[in-house]
Amino acid sequence: MNLEQAYYELKFEIAFRDTKGSAFQDFFNRLMGLAYKADFMACRPWGREGDRKNDGFLKSKRRLFQVYAPNEMTKSKAIKKITEDFQGAKAYWGEHFDTWVFVHNATDGLPPHVQKYLLDFEKENTAIVLEPWGLEELRSVFRRLSPEDLESWFGPAPTKETKLGFEDLRIVLARISAKNAPPDQSIRDVPMGKIEANALSESVAILLKDGMTKAPLVEAFFAKGRNADFGERIAESFREQYKSLGEKPTPDEIFSELQGWVGGQDRGTPEHELAVLAVLAYYFERCDIFTIKQQPRFRAVGWISEAHPPSPLCIRDSDVRMRRWFIYSCWILRILS
Repeated sequence: MNLEQAYYELKFEIAFRDTKGSAFQDFFNRLMGLAYKADFMACRPWGREGDRKNDGFLKSKRRLFQVYAPNEMTKSKAIKKITEDFQGAKAYWGEHFDTWVFVHNATDGLPPHVQKYLLDFEKENTAIVLEPWGLEELRSVFRRLSPEDLESWFGPAPTKETKLGFEDLRIVLARISAKNAPPDQSIRDVPMGKIEANALSESVAILLKDGMTKAPLVEAFFAKGRNADFGERIAESFREQYKSLGEKPTPDEIFSELQGWVGGQDRGTPEHELAVLAVLAYYFERCDIFTIKQQPRFRAVGWISEAHPPSPLCIRDSDVRMRRWFIYSCWILRILS
């Protein structure tokens, strides 16, 4: 998966998780319309007749869709929804479809009582195949989209060829520095952290790793600044923002919120997007965001815990050899003394 693919897959997954109700049906219709073009027929409610239990129809596959995306899926409501929608679709559209698809927004899969009910329903209606579609099934459809479709939906994505200049960083950093930051504080020890330990997805890992290739420009930008505390004040803003997102259900959603906070909710040019990733990667490397609690920490003069070396993401490559030499020297002096 390249940087561009990772960018779009993350955007898709966040959209899937964030949309509910009628907004989720709009999300589904847009996805299917882009993926299958005229082969997919969206259906909207019409007066008292409603949609006749039809939330979309894929002609070539004779597949009828019913979308269900509540804020919370309860047992009684889910079973009632399945029963009413299936029976209604069978009565009105039965001659047109062979497969009935129950599209849902349950990120971790359907609960067991709903799964059993669907299996029992299929057993009683042998002429019709019942399929539950969730995140992974819709992701497979999403991967059918062309680059033009992806850009029309989520805007331009950054690529490895995208150039990043100081002017782009000024725009991004000015956006952050303009926000209300807490008073200056003493610089804290940098906590250790890793992509894997924070349970970030492959898509986020790729975005961060590509952003890290440009992160030195962020450091150079701060080094050339007139105010020596500017970078640390922004770092404190990052820490406060990260802390405020602790209630988000997944690390990927936290990353997406930070991405929007840095770059603004209106997505920009590829240059702007890469600047955002560079800033995020810089503060991720410093461990101002996505920290790990109760881990040994690193000081400027060495490790607090000699038993646990610092994460590579918390140390710049140029410092590794010098710090290792310093630690080894301390060990030798301790032995000799």
